[in-house]
Amino acid sequence: MKKITRFHAVKILEWCMKRYGRSNKAYPTLQFRKLDYLNNDYADGEYDYEEGFIYVNSQSHKTLEDLADTIIHEYVHYRYHTALMYDKNDEKYGYEKNPLEKQAVSTANRDQKKCVQELKKYFHQFND
Repeated sequence: MKKITRFHAVKILEWCMKRYGRSNKAYPTLQFRKLDYLNNDYADGEYDYEEGFIYVNSQSHKTLEDLADTIIHEYVHYRYHTALMYDKNDEKYGYEKNPLEKQAVSTANRDQKKCVQELKKYFHQFND
């Protein structure tokens, strides 16, 4: 099993920036570390709308595709959603049926393998 590092997370975030572009806010800052200090239920990652951070749990990803899935998912929240939009949909539909959550899941599922495959072409750290 490949050791997942901050290098991988940074390159995946850079891929997202190139692929999806910027929102009307500054690009998010990556926080790649154990998430237990957040005291919440997000085991893999979270986007903090107020601070502009994408938090990624450095210990919960077993593959590069898992890591790409999390970062793409959180980047979609940064790129296309606002906290107000998200909270209103969460209240109305709940987490599982929130259309904004579904969009993030769908995009991450669609693009995670493509992201890793493209990064393998340029960085030996992405190859087994």
